[in-house]
Amino acid sequence: MGAGPTGLVGREGELAKLAAFLDTAGADGAALLLTGDPGVGKTALLDATVDLAAAKGRHVVRGSGDEYETDISYAGLHQLVSALPDELGRLPQPTREALEVALGLGAGPAPSQIAVLNAALSLFDEAAKEQPLLLIVDDLHAVDQASRAALGFVARRLAGRRIGLLAAQRQEPGESSGETFRSTGLPELQIAPLDDTDALRLLSRRFAHLPRRILSTVAHEAQGNPLALLEFAGSSTAASGGRHPQGAGWSSGQGRDVRALYSARLARLPHRTRDVLLLAALEGSGDIGILETAGGPGSLEELTPAERDHLVIVAENGRTVRFRHPLVRSAVVDSSTGEQRRTAHRLLADALADQPERRGDHLARATTAPDETVAAAVESAARSSLRRGDTDGAITRLRRAAELSPDRADRRRRLSQAAYVAAWVAGHLEVSHEIMREVEGDPATRSLPAAATAGFLVLVTQGDADTAHALLMDAIEQAPMPPGPPSGELETALFTLTLASQYSGRPEHWQPLIDVLARLPETSPTAAASLGRVHHDPGSVTDRMLRRLDEEIAGLRDQSDADVVVRTALTASYLDRLPGCREAVSRVIRDTGAVGSSMPALMFAALDDLYTGHWQPSTDAANQLIALSEETGYHLFAQVGHYIAAMAAAQRGDLDACRRHCETVWEWSGPRRLRRLENCAHQAAARAALGAADFETAFHHATAICAPGVLPPFNPEAVWSAPDLVEAAVRTGRHEEARRHAEALCDAGVGRLSARLALSSATATAMTSAAEDMVRCFEEALALPGIEQWPFEAGHARLAYGEALRRQGHNRDARVQLTAAHDRFEELGARTWQARAAAELRATGMTRTSRGKAGEALTPQELEVARLAATGLSNPQIASRLFLSPRTVSSHLYRVFPKLGITSRAELRDALQALPPEPPATQP
Repeated sequence: MGAGPTGLVGREGELAKLAAFLDTAGADGAALLLTGDPGVGKTALLDATVDLAAAKGRHVVRGSGDEYETDISYAGLHQLVSALPDELGRLPQPTREALEVALGLGAGPAPSQIAVLNAALSLFDEAAKEQPLLLIVDDLHAVDQASRAALGFVARRLAGRRIGLLAAQRQEPGESSGETFRSTGLPELQIAPLDDTDALRLLSRRFAHLPRRILSTVAHEAQGNPLALLEFAGSSTAASGGRHPQGAGWSSGQGRDVRALYSARLARLPHRTRDVLLLAALEGSGDIGILETAGGPGSLEELTPAERDHLVIVAENGRTVRFRHPLVRSAVVDSSTGEQRRTAHRLLADALADQPERRGDHLARATTAPDETVAAAVESAARSSLRRGDTDGAITRLRRAAELSPDRADRRRRLSQAAYVAAWVAGHLEVSHEIMREVEGDPATRSLPAAATAGFLVLVTQGDADTAHALLMDAIEQAPMPPGPPSGELETALFTLTLASQYSGRPEHWQPLIDVLARLPETSPTAAASLGRVHHDPGSVTDRMLRRLDEEIAGLRDQSDADVVVRTALTASYLDRLPGCREAVSRVIRDTGAVGSSMPALMFAALDDLYTGHWQPSTDAANQLIALSEETGYHLFAQVGHYIAAMAAAQRGDLDACRRHCETVWEWSGPRRLRRLENCAHQAAARAALGAADFETAFHHATAICAPGVLPPFNPEAVWSAPDLVEAAVRTGRHEEARRHAEALCDAGVGRLSARLALSSATATAMTSAAEDMVRCFEEALALPGIEQWPFEAGHARLAYGEALRRQGHNRDARVQLTAAHDRFEELGARTWQARAAAELRATGMTRTSRGKAGEALTPQELEVARLAATGLSNPQIASRLFLSPRTVSSHLYRVFPKLGITSRAELRDALQALPPEPPATQP
């Protein structure tokens, strides 16, 4: 084998595959990953591919990983994007801004991850319009995680585009091909060492003056590694004029330190050149402008010796400089002293004054002793990371800021903030616990951030509301109250205290919270104080607050801060405004990659689907929430998933599934005295029993939430289940209790908050109204605007209306409402509720075609009584379901038995099953 057209020896096969790759990529898009040992020739093949691409008229954009930028999200993508400024300027404004904000090139709301990925793909599409585009990324193993995700996203969507993505990554000894970054999804081409023949051929071409004996020795020791072959042979020439060098520089085997040879070449460079190379190695992107600012006037000319020695390459456009090989970069850093590196980082920090995250990172690396100025800059960089949606970067920077804090209280505060972000936003419980162990090991007084984080962790992982509440109340009582609305650490602590009080639902927890809130002014609807007040007494919500909440919900379309979205949706969920949050909530689930925020977002998506009648998607989201919560250790959130799944099952009529979910909630929440969650399960159980017309059981569960006639504070389930309690009380003959509870719901003033709550209140009032007012009350309820947005509640109201009409003998009017309810429940898939409506329709006396001799003498009322008796219900139970007296039921059965030719209840089921199928009903 000889040298290929690019001058590479022994790589004809690889070059042929790369040429084919270029053809495919230029026509229909393609991606390829080169893998192999360090120095095996991956970078040389990338260089050769660049030459081939240029000859084919491709537009080439090149970047590489940098181990010093792996903790900077999108640092790798930044290199590719910054090479396409004209194309970036042609993108639509929202797309362009998503990239600019994510890459730190502009300011604005943090874009979602999917927005950044789509924007990157759009940019590359734009760049490929005039000529095919080739993206080349060296050292993929050293590219930051966010950029690797972006490259994988792009690689999987290249079909039909004139874009090629070619990357190379190092394969460490003992590591299978592509093991570390298999998630990129790129097809792989393994680059093997040269065989002995090609190794000698390469040496003979480059070092023809060396004796054959020396070349053979070098080939043996380099074991086919091209970089080692060239550097070892070059070292031999320089060291001994062609004789085999002796001493520490030579050790047998492929593991020779090629970097040591690079270090020797670097040592021969002028001191000033080495300084500029160190700046380039630590800066990472190769931006000439930054290097010139950091190095000072004339610094670029100092690169000339390194260029002549083929250690660096300056781009033709003069904008960037890159190292000939990644090992050169490593050698530059390894051969520098700690003080030299710190000096370089300080210079780079000064040059990056307009890029807070990069400036903060360089300041942190330049500082060895605690320094509050630097710590504050790094904390500011962390806030910038959080605004961009880079939660991992924010956690890393907050921890580094804590390390640099001279004051112990500041150290604890920054560590606690890092732990809180890890738990609440990122979903990294182990990281959060690890950080909190550092905090708790500090003997300083507990801070608000520490209490908020510790309380949140013990609440969501163990369900220990008592400990969470005690920690937070103690810290809040010691903290000074601001004259205005709370913010920062106090806001976070209040929010966590509200969560603990909410899930507890016990007066000993919520009353101290209300006492604290009473000292605070009215603030944003999504603030912790507003959330606590809404949870305590939803009827106290002012019209002004509702308008402000609607405005904040409208602003979510431009909001990608997951914490803001989740808090807004939480308040909205109590006031029936989740549909307006749905798009933003879905973005949090789909795009952010923040597990912690995804779990509450899944709750709100599941609740929105539950309320709007999409019960299968609701169940799917609830099951996803349960699985994710249990997998990550957020066991409290799993119980919310069980509650939502139980409600969906209750309304579908899947009584077994509802019971299983309710029992799970009771078993977990009961011992922990989480009253709120117990109430949630009782609400689902009551709803399921109502659907099955088991009104006594429904009343039992509804009154476990609250007593009739009382809507206690800090008990939203009491409001949401009030119509169920009223109906169960009416159907079990507890008319006084039903009336008092309907009045309590009306007096609570929740009907003005939403169409659903208005309908619930009006329906409860109609069910308990006097006979002469019943029609008017139900008609007013069903005339309320916006109720069709809540299909189950609308169907339930029509069912109750139809049943009331039938009891008063208005069968024709009853059929209109019952038919509407039946059809609505059928559309929703509410089987038991549909069956209730069907039973009521039959009881109205709808005429039927002949059923054959055995059944034609039965009246519709007799047939319905017989069917219920056949299920084993007693006469009082049948009477309750059909709004009849037990004596009337007995009379019906007395006439039914001879008509069916039977003498006992035990024969009812067989006799009814022997009847011919019932044809469709007709109305008179």
